[in-house]
Amino acid sequence: MIEGNPVGKIFKQQIVATNSNGVSKADRQPSTDQKFYSPKKVATAIGVSESSLKRWCDAGYVKASKTAGGHRRVSRSEVIAFLKRKKIKLKNPQSIGLPDIRSVNLDGIQDAQRQLLLALKSGDELAARKIAVTLFVEGRNLAEIFDRVISPVFSEIGNLWRCGNLEVYEERVACQICFKALVDIESLIPQVPENAPVAVGATLEGDQYQLASTGVELCLRNFGWNAQSLGANIPIESLERAATAKNASLIWISVSHIVDVEVFKRKLTDFCHRLSFNQRVILGGSAIGSDLTTGLPNATYCENFAQLIMSASPK
Repeated sequence: MIEGNPVGKIFKQQIVATNSNGVSKADRQPSTDQKFYSPKKVATAIGVSESSLKRWCDAGYVKASKTAGGHRRVSRSEVIAFLKRKKIKLKNPQSIGLPDIRSVNLDGIQDAQRQLLLALKSGDELAARKIAVTLFVEGRNLAEIFDRVISPVFSEIGNLWRCGNLEVYEERVACQICFKALVDIESLIPQVPENAPVAVGATLEGDQYQLASTGVELCLRNFGWNAQSLGANIPIESLERAATAKNASLIWISVSHIVDVEVFKRKLTDFCHRLSFNQRVILGGSAIGSDLTTGLPNATYCENFAQLIMSASPK
């Protein structure tokens, strides 16, 4: 039997979050619904007058849709995109349904790690959510957030757990909180167009750890893919049928636990050989390395999310 660390790492550094840890379905799978707000609420969030915001909408500086009654509505993700383009900060985040991040002061990546670790160890959900939102709003890309902040923090939580300095329930609570922070970030990602390329992924049968797969979904969506994580413990045959049914050109498999190496490699090899010429597979996780993926057709092994995004670029 091969498996990842008790808490593990993301993609190469996979986070463990089992179906038995009390995380609800809603917490495990971020929603794809976009949140829309009136010009008044958006103007309050940005710190400008409503009339100015409306002029920006009409000029195309801020993308807005209109209701059946002709009223402007701006998505939360567009508000964040506008702020990033203009390099300005949110003045009143609560007016667009975000936690108040004005008090959060992150002095670089190491300080973000330190503050997130403290929040997760103490079970402070609101503080952890604020840190995650702040990182994204202030311009960090998702791959960097996962690779340089969330992953090292959960590695340290794993070390504390193994040394007996953290209870199992505290590790489980940390995973729950992280899922909720991902839900917050998900609402800040622009909706992908209907004709965007499709990607699906999961952890395979016998592997219950799905937080990293959810992270892959969000990274790919933010990169322009119509990505969907199918969850954990999915038979590889079912993943193949899902890829066919959804016409997916990219399939990811996150691996943090392998029950039988020989069976796993045989099934993975057969799976890759059955794929069509226009389908690609990306593999990663704490229980898999290049030794298990070398020679597989249309397959790429990634050690982290940064490599994932590079590999997901159109061929």
